[in-house]
Amino acid sequence: MKKIIVNADDFGYRESINKGIVLAHKNGVVSSASLFVDREGTDEAVGLAKENPSLGMGIHLDLDRFFTVDHAMGVVTELINADLEAVKGEIRRQIEKYLAFGFSADHVNSHHHAHLNAQLFPLVCAMAQEYKIPAIRFLCNHFVNDAECDRMRAIAQKHLLSFADHFIEGWYWGNVDEPFVVAELMTHPGYGELWREAELAHCCQPPLKQYFIDNKIDLLRFSDIYPQK
Repeated sequence: MKKIIVNADDFGYRESINKGIVLAHKNGVVSSASLFVDREGTDEAVGLAKENPSLGMGIHLDLDRFFTVDHAMGVVTELINADLEAVKGEIRRQIEKYLAFGFSADHVNSHHHAHLNAQLFPLVCAMAQEYKIPAIRFLCNHFVNDAECDRMRAIAQKHLLSFADHFIEGWYWGNVDEPFVVAELMTHPGYGELWREAELAHCCQPPLKQYFIDNKIDLLRFSDIYPQK
């Protein structure tokens, strides 16, 4: 049986996004969310998460200030502040602030995939292991070549981190029918922006949960697949 985690990024960004994520969990297929710890909607998101304990929770690291960002592509590019001790301190601060909200973290990822930078990835893996976070977002096509992907995969495994064997970068036709054992589907439901509202509509399609059942696709959280060690 296939397993899928439908994860909503940007929880805590602002009220309109929080509202969309909670709706997509209650009335749709979002099983998991990743929390910003320092945005205008963070406190509200913390309260909503506590009201909805069936929603899986993890950390959405915000490391954009260390990078230039290609907003059109939604990824960081050049590392402009290469003080890795400063980056490490910021990762630690955000993880500890997240844990202080009273949640355990069943996964870690980052805004604009910053944690997949080849210099930062080992730091994030080491920190995740230290704080007993069991899973990390991993996508091979973010790295420059297969050799670098293999090297980063080995680093994650060295730090006892799990990750979905297949990453689906948003909703598109046929994505849940692709071959996989465990997949993470990244989505950004919310209100106030057309692209977020379109993703919210995808998440809440009435037949979708039944489609998962009919096609033997288990809808799960990271903690259901990768328990804390």
